[in-house]
Formats: sequence, structure tokens, C-alpha cells
Amino acid sequence: MRALFIGFSDIVHPWYDDFLEAVGGRHEVTLFNHDQPVAAQFKNIDVVVDQGGWGTRAMIDAANGSAKLWQVIGTGLDHLDVGYILSRGIPLANTPGAFSAIALAEHAIFLMLCLSKSLYVSVKNARTGNFHKPMNEELEGNTLGLVGFGASARELARRASPLGMRVMAIDAVPAPKSALDELRVEFLGGPEQLDRLLAASDYVSLHVPLTSKTRHLIGRHAFEAMKPSACLINVARGEIVEESALIEALKAGRIRGAGLDVFGQEPLDPANPLLQMDNVIATPHIAGSTRGTSRRRGRAAAENIDRIAQNLPVLHQVVAAE
Repeated sequence: MRALFIGFSDIVHPWYDDFLEAVGGRHEVTLFNHDQPVAAQFKNIDVVVDQGGWGTRAMIDAANGSAKLWQVIGTGLDHLDVGYILSRGIPLANTPGAFSAIALAEHAIFLMLCLSKSLYVSVKNARTGNFHKPMNEELEGNTLGLVGFGASARELARRASPLGMRVMAIDAVPAPKSALDELRVEFLGGPEQLDRLLAASDYVSLHVPLTSKTRHLIGRHAFEAMKPSACLINVARGEIVEESALIEALKAGRIRGAGLDVFGQEPLDPANPLLQMDNVIATPHIAGSTRGTSRRRGRAAAENIDRIAQNLPVLHQVVAAE
């Protein structure tokens, strides 16, 4: 099989290297050159491997006729014209939440710890000789509210309980009691229970995909429902949160802080107020960027190429635009 790997921006490595290692020489792989004409590079390509799902309509048109699969190395498909790919008759697959769940869960814990220990203020005080301040918080005894109870939320619950946190969640899909018991989740409700979760949580962590239903799910009403002492954690997608409402809530003290890895506009404008606040921990969309995630996604993409070569159904196929 002939595969074309479309690398994202200047962060092709180690994603491309881990994919090549997973392929193990079983298939011919070419790295797309963004400085060369598009159409010629897609000629006779069997599988397109799209790092992050940034393929353009020109690329999709060039792949049409030969590509048996458009494989996205990533979970979210909000940057990709899913409907257009499917309308061209090209099967589409991604590497869903389970492949980055551990990384996202660890990053959410990291953000919660940074907020509870007043990271920016503490570092500033240490550097200026202002010792024994500030007085910080503990995660022990706090309630973690999970908006969405998929793979990354479950991995976060698995790590939060040993820290002494109470865990509650909402999701559109019910979970078996055995999973709730294993992860020590005290409450699982439907989406209509969002306000209840917000009102009870000390940390609210987002774990839903970006869709028309979840865009700006967390807005002014949500911040009014949260405790003034609560913090928002977002390692999912930036536009799930209404940014202007978040800035307003932080400035007004309606919530205590926010730990953010994703933003509605990326890169974030250096003048954005979120970057000027001591109670906001901001990281540059790296929660899922670990070697573990890269290797797992690379193996998943390589397995699907093997399946195409054997005329088997692909795994994690996407059949409709959300």
C-alpha cells in the first residue's frame, strides 16, 4: 500500500517517526511536501494519513479516485470538512479519545495542582524573596465534576479518586454501574443535570467533543451556576467555552480560576487577558502531545493500513459529520 503522510505545521516529529516505526516497512510511506504542487503528490495514493485533521479541499479532491482511506491522527475533526470527504466517497477514520486519554487526564491533574498551589504567585514570590506566601489549597476533599464521561474523563476519575477527590459526571450515554464503582464516581447524570454538576463542583473539567450542541456550552449561565471558589479545566476544545464570558467571570470573581490548554483562537493573542491573570494557568494545546499518545495513534493508523491491504473493515470509522 502507498501512504501519504500530511504533517501539521512544524510539529511533524515525533508523530511521523512513530507512525513509520509502527508501519515497520510493510507499506510505502511518503511525507507530504507543503512547498510542492498538491495534485502530483496524491497520485496513486492508497491511504492519506492526516496529522491533526488539517487536510484542505484541494487535498481531498486530489485524493479522490485512488484513496481508500483518509486516516486522521487525532481525535477532534472540527478543522476538517468531514461532510466533503464523505461526499467524495473517501472512507474516513480517526484515532478517538482512548488514544490520548492518559495524556489528557494527567494534564488535567497538572492544571488542578497548579491552581490549587497558586503556581504563578508562588514562583513570583520565590523569585522576589517573598517567602511563606501564598496560603494554598488541597485537592483532598474537593469535588471534581466531569462534563462528559468518555475515555479521558474516565482516566481522570481514575487518578482523582486516589487524591481524595469526590467525582461526579454527566454524559449523554449511561455507563454501567461496574464502571462507576471501579472509578468511584458518586453520581452520573444526563446533560440536563449540568447545572447540578456545576453547582456542586470545586473543579469542573471538560471532556466533550466540539459540536454544534457543545459550542459555548460553558457560558455566562454556567459561570453563574458555579461556586465562586471553583475552577474550570479545559483540555478538550476551546470553543466549548465562551471566552468572553470566562474572562468576565474571572475578572468579577465569579469563579476562582481556570486551567486552559485549548482556546477558540490558536495561537492565542499575547495581549489576551487570559494570559495576564495569575489565576489562569495556560498551556499551548499540548495536553495530548506525549510520546505515549504519538505511539498509540501511530500504531492505530498503521493497523488501519494493514486492514485496508487485507480488505478488512477499518477501525474507528467516521460515518457522518457532527
